[in-house]
Amino acid sequence: MLEILEASYVEGARGVEVIPSGKITEAAQMMSEIYSDYVITGSTYPSKNSGISLLVEIGAKLIFVHGMISDNRGGILLRLLDEISSNGIIPGVATHDPIPTLKHCIENSLNVKVFLIPFNANGILMGNTKKLEEIVDKTKNFHFIGMKTLAAGEIEPEAAFQYIANHNICAVTIGMVTKQQAEESTRIALKALNNKTL
Repeated sequence: MLEILEASYVEGARGVEVIPSGKITEAAQMMSEIYSDYVITGSTYPSKNSGISLLVEIGAKLIFVHGMISDNRGGILLRLLDEISSNGIIPGVATHDPIPTLKHCIENSLNVKVFLIPFNANGILMGNTKKLEEIVDKTKNFHFIGMKTLAAGEIEPEAAFQYIANHNICAVTIGMVTKQQAEESTRIALKALNNKTL
């Protein structure tokens, strides 16, 4: 796991988004100890044990409430956002149903700074693609991080990240399982995102 994170770092990635479990948390913590500019972000579990304490322990700077909680738009979302914030960590919301969840958080002025949203050229899991693009591009007082950007391998990285570069997406999370994937995806993503024209 550490080898994959290091390969991505060498290509220019400066962080990782983790779930609070397994070897990825250990590898992420090691990376942040080795590289002072390495940032850990994470997502909670959608269960009674949210995993916030482990994410705090490994030094996460940003924690997203899991989409299964966020998309219910209820009291648990508010409680977890408060718990994240009370630990001095930037609170975020991950969503698998982006349009209603974004609207709920924004219209109700929830304690959210960043949204982790499905965002890809094929529109997979985005709902009304044009409407979501409009919300993302016109909403300037929040940050948006794209997930599912390669649509489970259906989109070539060049096309995927060029699409992202045309919108108000400040970063992406990319699933990687090999060193080669880490090198290639990071290189292509940074090339596209560093040449944004917004």
